[in-house]
Amino acid sequence: MTSQEFIEKYGPRESMDYDVVIVGAGPAGLATAIRLKQLAAAADREVSVVVLEKGSEPGAHILSGAIM
Repeated sequence: MTSQEFIEKYGPRESMDYDVVIVGAGPAGLATAIRLKQLAAAADREVSVVVLEKGSEPGAHILSGAIM
């Protein structure tokens, strides 16, 4: 199936644009997102930040990395 056929059959995908995408909602990911927003506020700028987490809740996979 070509891209055009896929779009004709299912329609276009939804998308959202962000300035920064952080993968992982563990302590480092959340701290990074907070600090970026703080720096942007101090510079009187607006920055869109999103944190992606594959777990059911933020920090759900902290132990899996520590065990390895």
